Amino acid sequence: MKVLVIMTTLVAGVVLTRCLPAFAEDRWGLLTPTQERAYHACLYAAWVEDYCRADSHAFAQCVIANGGGKFPLDGRRFTDDYCWYAAHAVTAR
Repeated sequence: MKVLVIMTTLVAGVVLTRCLPAFAEDRWGLLTPTQERAYHACLYAAWVEDYCRADSHAFAQCVIANGGGKFPLDGRRFTDDYCWYAAHAVTAR
């Protein structure tokens, strides 16, 4: 009986993890190397803006000094989603 419960749990776990891309809407698939660099650059720019907003009196100078400002992030709430779609807009070179 224990073996049956364990096997059922393992099979259910595998089935659920295989189905996750189906529930991810547009956010599945791999990024090309160029898109991946753009995605990471966007997340870094968002991190710089958050850091400068929290720890600096001179926001613009802080962003420039830390290499941010490459993506228009003003008013973005869901930065990860924005960066994901911005990266997909980058064409492979």
